[in-house]
Amino acid sequence: MGLRDFIRAIREYPAALAELRRTQQALERSEQTCAALRDEAGERADHERFLTSQLAAVQTALVGFCPRLSSLEDMKRFYDTVSPSVDPQGFTLYHMAEKLTGIDVSSFFPYEDNRGLFTEADGRQLLRWLTAAHFHAVDWSIVPGTTYERAALREVDTAAPEYREFERQLYEKVLERMGFQDLLTPGRDKAARAPSHPLPQPKRGNTR
Repeated sequence: MGLRDFIRAIREYPAALAELRRTQQALERSEQTCAALRDEAGERADHERFLTSQLAAVQTALVGFCPRLSSLEDMKRFYDTVSPSVDPQGFTLYHMAEKLTGIDVSSFFPYEDNRGLFTEADGRQLLRWLTAAHFHAVDWSIVPGTTYERAALREVDTAAPEYREFERQLYEKVLERMGFQDLLTPGRDKAARAPSHPLPQPKRGNTR
């Protein structure tokens, strides 16, 4: 190092030292932040474990004190009681109905879907369209000037055995999905749960 470089280094030393101190301070703040985040993560993990154990205790209490859900009415009443907390918009109910029927509402009703009718709909609103499609409770009419068909929903016969069987399967599977399977009538196996007749499948050609 020459004399000129040595003098330059002396002149730049205070600035370099100040920068080093700022870097060290930033590193210390980062370490403090990391430590705080670790503590927060630990607290959240502890709280999650507490909530999990609390939920398990509540479910055990439910099994011990609640009657078994043996009928469709019992299952629906129980779902209506817990849904404000565990399924407030009804999407668990709707998605299980989708799985049972194989119906995609947006594809089945393309005109209404293109109009954005389903964009803001909640699960219960979508379920009405799905059940109408599944049980052929739809009237179709051509939209003037287009190739689209507009759907008009009719009331589904909720007293029909096929609809009752559909609801029984739906609510049973939804409660199982929510973790309440221990409240359902014991001794249920696949053979016992299987419907005596297959659920009806939608056919667009028969609904017009």
